[in-house]
Amino acid sequence: IADATGAGYDELPVGANAVGLAQLGVVPGNGGLDAQAMLAQPRKSYVLYGVEPPHDFADGAATVKALRSAEQVVAFSAYASAALREVADVILPIALLPEIDATVVNVDGLAQGVSAGAKAPGQARPGWKVLRALGGALQLAGFEFDDLAGLRDGISERAVAPRSGLAVREAAAGLTRLATWPIYRGDAVLRRATALNAHPLNRAPAVRLNAAEARRLGLAHDAQVRIGDVLLPLVVDVAVPDGAAWIEAAQDITATLPPYGATLTLSKA
Repeated sequence: IADATGAGYDELPVGANAVGLAQLGVVPGNGGLDAQAMLAQPRKSYVLYGVEPPHDFADGAATVKALRSAEQVVAFSAYASAALREVADVILPIALLPEIDATVVNVDGLAQGVSAGAKAPGQARPGWKVLRALGGALQLAGFEFDDLAGLRDGISERAVAPRSGLAVREAAAGLTRLATWPIYRGDAVLRRATALNAHPLNRAPAVRLNAAEARRLGLAHDAQVRIGDVLLPLVVDVAVPDGAAWIEAAQDITATLPPYGATLTLSKA
């Protein structure tokens, strides 16, 4: 299982009726659904592992809606945010990566072992231990190990079919949203790092259009723009292509806006 930053942890089974969501890198099998399908076809139950709604999801609004309608939501998290408390029936405390022994897999597929550099607070435990305890209590096969070495011994190689091309997207009738994750908003730890978020690389949330699109819409630089119920300042930016509006994701005010590739309707505030 990988966390929202893309770092990979030792892999454990995840139920077909549960969601670790796309950021977790869980590949569905045996008729299971991928994360997008689990949100489009709401489940009765969800399992969230190391992610925070709505910030860690491509479509934060759809995620929150699905979680609110579920009969039960179980979350594995190092933080109990207000949004997570609202949707989760149970929040199981798990340790952060610097607090556990783990295996990190980089983008080239190289596995690297890491050792804990700090002790997890309170009753927080490494996520694999919590999953092992639950699997054991439910008497599920594959949870007989009791240490990290036993877990790793039970991991088998899995062939992954290569993919080519891009996912199909519907043609946009108007402005298309471009969404990127700010450098220090990529996970729960970074979002809580006061010093990092004070760095000049961070920018305030805004709608970015090129000058031609701004003129076409009758909008001026620094004007307030409305997208649904959200108000954002307009920034004229030469880097934005025609037909697009660039709005960074993972900000408190932007996390529930339509996702990357969605058609946006902008209006003057």
